[in-house]
Amino acid sequence: MSGARKSLGIGLGLPVLAILVVMPLLADTDVYVLGIPLLWAWMFAWFPLTSLCLWVAWRIDEPRYRDEEHGDGAHSDEGAAR
Repeated sequence: MSGARKSLGIGLGLPVLAILVVMPLLADTDVYVLGIPLLWAWMFAWFPLTSLCLWVAWRIDEPRYRDEEHGDGAHSDEGAAR
């Protein structure tokens, strides 16, 4: 799996699946976490977890952007020197 696909899967796919697939499964439970219904706890837990997924996705895909940035700079310097 390429870095871009892996990054997209972690940054977008995982949070979407966690909300759209798991939430209907938790909707009818009577379980409480620290006095909060499990569904609410799950939703609120995914606020920071989504940020974490986006950060991990960026760290996976960052070298590709770094290479593009350095590649463009090197070519423009060579053209100016000629």
